[in-house]
Amino acid sequence: MVRRLAVMAMLGGALIATVAPAYATVSRAEDRRAVPGSDRQSEGDARAQSEGDTRALDTLLERSGLKTQLESLSAGVRLQFLMGQGRLSSEDRFTVDRIVSQRFSAAALYARMRLEFEKNLESARLAKALEWYESPLGKRITGLELASLTPDAGQTPDVEGRRASQRRLDLLRRLDASGGASDTTVDVTIAIVGSLARAFQPVLPAVARLSSGQLEHELSQVRNITLERIRRACLVNMLSAYRDLTDGEIEQYVQFVESEGGQWYMNVMNASLLTAVNAAAETTATELAAAVPQLARDLR
Repeated sequence: MVRRLAVMAMLGGALIATVAPAYATVSRAEDRRAVPGSDRQSEGDARAQSEGDTRALDTLLERSGLKTQLESLSAGVRLQFLMGQGRLSSEDRFTVDRIVSQRFSAAALYARMRLEFEKNLESARLAKALEWYESPLGKRITGLELASLTPDAGQTPDVEGRRASQRRLDLLRRLDASGGASDTTVDVTIAIVGSLARAFQPVLPAVARLSSGQLEHELSQVRNITLERIRRACLVNMLSAYRDLTDGEIEQYVQFVESEGGQWYMNVMNASLLTAVNAAAETTATELAAAVPQLARDLR
């Protein structure tokens, strides 16, 4: 969902679980035995269904605006790595930007996430999710979310100008909880920070190094502290992004997210995002530790 990526970009880009069971198109053995030549028929049906699911998946990811979301995430992460690096030489800053831009490119993240979706396809739930994103309200909400990614587009008149109703606040908190926005944002952020900390441990002074257990403990504490701040930021972001929606329209969105199709989509989205970012973060951290070991002083 767009809102988690918007919050990550707003916080500096330091970044969006349960994986749904894999979809199976193999017919039952007794059916294959009952009809002569049914092996070929079953394989043909399975292949056609699989191709149909793949086309539907591509349409779903397009309708949900995933590529645009990932472009925003990529830009935010790139900016985060460059911020506060004024002590680096221009050559080192260029190296940092080159590595981060390559590993966190929107195209690379998208390819990894799409692969994870393919592993977890479920025809019926995929169809339900696509039905929502192709509905008038689904399209409108996606448009509002994408617009909120634009700098200065996410104005906060609803937050500053008038008090949101309790019903609206409750609905948005349900949306955050059922969609996993805040939790996934924190998990992705910790994935990036943790990868950097682990990669640079060997080049830190002995007195500054942490054992594996100490590092994981510190990361756990940071996660707990950060989660509430992220939840508040998510709420503010949603109040702004959805300011033109009625409470009834937001409730329809919540009902979709809490449905079987919505939960399948959100769970796989969250898990695939974390998988993609984990892979990118680990590779980035390893390459940065080798190419720009001076970054270690910022991790002390």
